[in-house]
Amino acid sequence: MRVLITDDEPLAVQGLEMTVRRVLGDDAEIFTAQHWETAVELAGAEAPDVVFLDIEMPGMSGLELAKRLKDVRPDTDIVFVTAYPEYSLDAWRLHVSDYLLKPADEDDVREALDNLRHPPVNVPADESARLRVQCFGNFEVFGPDGRPLIFKRSGAKELFAYLVVRRGAGATLAELCGVLWDDEDDIEKKKPYLRTYFAALKKTLAGVGMADAVRHTRDSYAVNTRFLDCDYYRFLAMDPVAVNSYRSEFMSQYSWAEMFIGPLEDKLQQGDT
Repeated sequence: MRVLITDDEPLAVQGLEMTVRRVLGDDAEIFTAQHWETAVELAGAEAPDVVFLDIEMPGMSGLELAKRLKDVRPDTDIVFVTAYPEYSLDAWRLHVSDYLLKPADEDDVREALDNLRHPPVNVPADESARLRVQCFGNFEVFGPDGRPLIFKRSGAKELFAYLVVRRGAGATLAELCGVLWDDEDDIEKKKPYLRTYFAALKKTLAGVGMADAVRHTRDSYAVNTRFLDCDYYRFLAMDPVAVNSYRSEFMSQYSWAEMFIGPLEDKLQQGDT
């Protein structure tokens, strides 16, 4: 499991890191941050499964930071660890996984990790062993070996593109049909095609050992962002390399992707201020 601990107090970080280590053992990868900017950078680069987050922090409150982290990766589990119980209602409105009062002991941490909203799957720890997803310019996907993935069905590739921009949030069959066939009146007729596209997508990803990069429930489809190294996600975290690579082109081969250019431009301007 990959864990990010964020608190502006060094002793608090050290104490919680020791507690988490005792619960998870030596196999856990633990990252720490004492400033919100470092936390955002680590969240984008390291894709932690869970973030233990203090609420009272200088520069940006923990509540604001949680929103920022959720914007980068919606399926990130947030566990607040704070000395202020009055924030609990605001925290739950953010759909956090748990809310612990300081000092959190081993039982508190263990219970929080056992009841995460998004239980982690077996994700490659090595960043180079993930899929590299290019959203700026044309949408392209590269396997862990660096070679571009060949999608035998163009619809499967477009489906994956839309799931990528959803950043881990689920999309229903009806929503996906509306995006892929926006000029089709009878969406029900398209649902079998969509299921075929998803099966083809799953097969393509399985061919490079990444079948778990997508998931579906009864009527919802999503990506697991922890399997992806994506320029779009890094941009949202304001990673300098990703920001500099953006040239006002986003998934250029798909007309529906134009709706995302405006928010990207707005975020770029906000970053300059």
